[in-house]
This record gives sequence, structure tokens and C-alpha cells, in this order.
Amino acid sequence: MIQAQTTVTQTAWRTAWGHPDLQGVWTTDAEILVPFERPAVFRERAVLSDKELANREAEASKRARDDQADRPPGPALGTPAHWFEIGNGVSPRTSFVVDPPNGRMPPLTAEAAKRVIDRRLETGLMGEEGKLPLNGPEDTGLASRCITRGVPETWIPSIYNNGFRIAQTSDYVAIFYERYHEFRIIPLDGRPHVGQAIRHWIGDSRGRWEGNTLVVDVTNFSDKARFRGAGATLHVVERLTRIDADTMNVTVTVEDQTRWTRPWRFEVNGKKDARYKLFEMACHEGNYTMSHMLSAARAQEKTAAEGATTTIR
Repeated sequence: MIQAQTTVTQTAWRTAWGHPDLQGVWTTDAEILVPFERPAVFRERAVLSDKELANREAEASKRARDDQADRPPGPALGTPAHWFEIGNGVSPRTSFVVDPPNGRMPPLTAEAAKRVIDRRLETGLMGEEGKLPLNGPEDTGLASRCITRGVPETWIPSIYNNGFRIAQTSDYVAIFYERYHEFRIIPLDGRPHVGQAIRHWIGDSRGRWEGNTLVVDVTNFSDKARFRGAGATLHVVERLTRIDADTMNVTVTVEDQTRWTRPWRFEVNGKKDARYKLFEMACHEGNYTMSHMLSAARAQEKTAAEGATTTIR
């Protein structure tokens, strides 16, 4: 009976032309509170205990309520009520990184350890604009400028807009990401990557099917958009597998011999939620943060100049 049910289910997850069906809207909201790297206290333990999970669920409830008295110190951006819904569940995972087994990125190469990371070129949320000179938009991060979250950074759930939609034809798979309204059109016809001289914000993707898994090889990244310090020499392999009717596993292998001493891997899990809708983010159109940060920087300069003048007098 179990075998028959499995066969029926797998058939239901096929497109009319016979490919695995990954289509629909998925969200990684349930994994918002999972740290990217595993805290050392957990060592090689991949999931929380029941007590630890209960504590995480309590933290999720507190954040969703967004009571002022409960807010932790730091930027208010980390606690808006709109970014978490308890109905999505809370993941017990201890980290997104799954290989190495300790759940932490491998050591940097000797040369990489000497390099200073320019946070303005990193694809994650920068969070350091106030610590740097702000002479123009280019002095802020890629996220603040609404340019890109980058690949593979875009898979990692953040404070909001963690949805993605997949559409398929027999020759292409398209992935639309809610954050920054980015999309990828991935050919499946075996064509080679574009020439090395051509570089993209989110790399150049080529897909193929291996059983029930979509394998996407991504190269041709740019030094203008770096993932954890890796740019043009970054190589990413993504594996998208539908686990059940409502779960999509995305496994990402990261390799850059100029950055890390070995390849490493992280995983996220998308869930289907009938309530989840993708709306236009309109990040550029409503990006008041940019003008506010720049005007605040000018105000700080004016205050500093007035103070210097007063001192001279």
C-alpha cells in the first residue's frame, strides 16, 4: 500500500511533459530563526532539543507580537511584526550549513584571510552604513541600493520577503524571488555557459535533471557582488528536490579555491502555504532609506563643521 501511494504521489509531481514538478509558490519563513552557521555549543548536533525548540518558538512568538518592551537592543529592522507568522512553524535546525559536519564554513585560505572584505560589495544585508562615509549611494550596500541579494545569498531567509515562485516549460525553469523582484531563467538544453568575459550579478545558470532533482550549475559571477567574500571565482551548484507535496529542499554547494580551503554546503527548505502571496516589492520606487541615510550624513557633517567653527572661535 505504501509503495502504491508513493507511486501515485510521484506521478502527481510530474509535469505534462514528464519532468519533476517544482512549480508553485514556496516560502522559507519557517527557517528565519535558524542561524547560518551553527553555534559552537551544538558541535555536530543538527537539531534542537524539545526544550531548545520551545525556547525558539517563544522567541518567535515574542517577535511576532513586536511589543516594545520585548524588543532586543539594536536596529528596529530586526523585529518588525510583519516578517514572521507563527502559522508557518518554527524549524528546529541548528544551522543552514550542513557540511562541514560542525555546521560552520571551512577555514579561509591563507591569502583570503589577509584580504579585507568590502561590505559594500557583499550580497547580504550590509547593516554597517552608519559606520562608513556616505558620500553617495555607491557607499551603501547592494541591498540598500535595491540591486541584488545575489546567488546563492537569495536562498537564505531574512527578515521578510522569503517567497519564491517556480515556473517550468520543457526547456526552461524560471525562478522568481520575492525580494528585489529578481528572477532567473535557467535553460535545460545543455548549452555551455557564456564566455568568461561576461559577468552577471547573479551568475550564469545552466540546469539539468538528475532523477527527481533539478541541478543548477552557476558560474560567471562578478566581483561587484560577493558572497561571503567570494566573487568572480565563485562556483555554485544548487540541487532542488521536492520532498513531499508541501516541501522543497534546496541544497547549495559552494566552492572557491581562492576563498575557502574546501567546498562546503548549506540547505534551506521551502514550504507551500496557501495564505502566502507574492506582491511587488517596489524597492527602488519606495527606497526612502537611501535619501534618508544620505541626508542624515550631510546633517552630521554640518553639525561637525559647526562644532569645529565654534571651537576655533
